[in-house]
Amino acid sequence: MIDRTPSRELQEHLWVFPMDYPIKLIGETCDELNNAVVEILVKHFPEFDETTLKSQPSRTGKYNSITAQLRFEELEQVHALYADLAACPYIKTAL
Repeated sequence: MIDRTPSRELQEHLWVFPMDYPIKLIGETCDELNNAVVEILVKHFPEFDETTLKSQPSRTGKYNSITAQLRFEELEQVHALYADLAACPYIKTAL
């Protein structure tokens, strides 16, 4: 039997910092989603320019995906950002 559990350690040891990384967030379409995303990104990247966010509604319009290009300086920054994204009730998925 093959273990298909993703190994965070395996993936992390391949990362080279600093690195540019596109992050995609998905949530139900609402103003609160956009506001929460901007608030979280600015918290972790104080110089983040919210005008660089790319937003796209789903085919039905129920969901919205938001893409941001981020520059991570260290692994701890990645973990802190994803922890805040996971805690946000408006964000359903962070890729």
